[in-house]
Amino acid sequence: MKGKKPILLVLCLLLTGCWDQHLMKNAVLVQILSFDLTSKEELLLGVSIPVIEESSGGPQAMVKSETFSASGHTPRDSRLKIDREIAGVLDTSKNKLILFGERMAGTGIYSSLDVIWRDPRNSLGATLGVVEGEAVDLLGIKPKHETNVSEYIQDALTSAEENSVIPSQTIQTLASEMIDPGEDTVLPFLKMNKKKSAVVVGLALMDDKKYSGNLPPQESTLLLLLENRKGKNARFTKKVNNDDQHVVNEYISFNVQDMKRKLKVQVKNREVFVSINLDLKISVEEYPKGDVPKDIERLNKLLSKELTEDAKQIITKIQQANCDAFGIGRRLIAFHPKTWEVHDKKDYFKNIKFNTIVKAEIIKHGIVR
Repeated sequence: MKGKKPILLVLCLLLTGCWDQHLMKNAVLVQILSFDLTSKEELLLGVSIPVIEESSGGPQAMVKSETFSASGHTPRDSRLKIDREIAGVLDTSKNKLILFGERMAGTGIYSSLDVIWRDPRNSLGATLGVVEGEAVDLLGIKPKHETNVSEYIQDALTSAEENSVIPSQTIQTLASEMIDPGEDTVLPFLKMNKKKSAVVVGLALMDDKKYSGNLPPQESTLLLLLENRKGKNARFTKKVNNDDQHVVNEYISFNVQDMKRKLKVQVKNREVFVSINLDLKISVEEYPKGDVPKDIERLNKLLSKELTEDAKQIITKIQQANCDAFGIGRRLIAFHPKTWEVHDKKDYFKNIKFNTIVKAEIIKHGIVR
């Protein structure tokens, strides 16, 4: 053992130690980042951090949220100003949400994300979203059943994903889409309601990296189905009857059980034609009028017709917003490069001719007729 002591001493001198350690006791964890534009065209950065408070009724602690904000020329400049207000160092390694106000998103979101992609300590699992009005206002809400704002908004987004209102995506999965000239992204669109709660109200459409419009929830769900991105559920409510005495009898509610989507891109004389065929197998969840089997043929035809018309309106809207959510440009680059070369790279999607057909078929109607 005595002979080994000098060797151990030499080995200890060669140890480098934890030169890149980041002590959690000095860190202030950020759970939400928000980006807005001020009236002076400066960037307003907002952060939501968790605050642990001891419960007066017992040993269980409560996690609440506190909001800080500062304006500056860049995200890093604003962050340094917030650092001066808090006791500790801001740490975004556990960040869950990145929210953009409408004005900020309209000017482009890529520049604000640059600092996040450059720092390896930043969280790439965060979800992006666009907020009606100013995003920093959403950080100050006081949910009744959830004291932590980030958990509350994240739960709302998870529910919207399961119901096919928004796609499941993070800043990491969106990175390739954002820099791809032949594909555009869609993001969750949120707003604050009259009860001062955060609500997911559909999809924000992006033209390249700029916010250019939005879709309400039911149209968002149908767009995701057309993109072949169904979540756990996809529910719709449609008017299928006329009843002056009982309005509730006019509607049917159904859920998509299974689906098949076929998308085909053709080029003729440098013009681009896209056909989308969507077959839906649906389950009736509510039909107050009564007998589904008796009405099944009429309902299948009527729902197919209405969903086809809805799909055409949705495609018109995303073309007006110049949001290539289907990635048609990517297919042109890969399979029709000569056609892609002669098309306007900025507005090519607006000139594509679409032919869309949706077929709905009822396969389940519950245990009653």
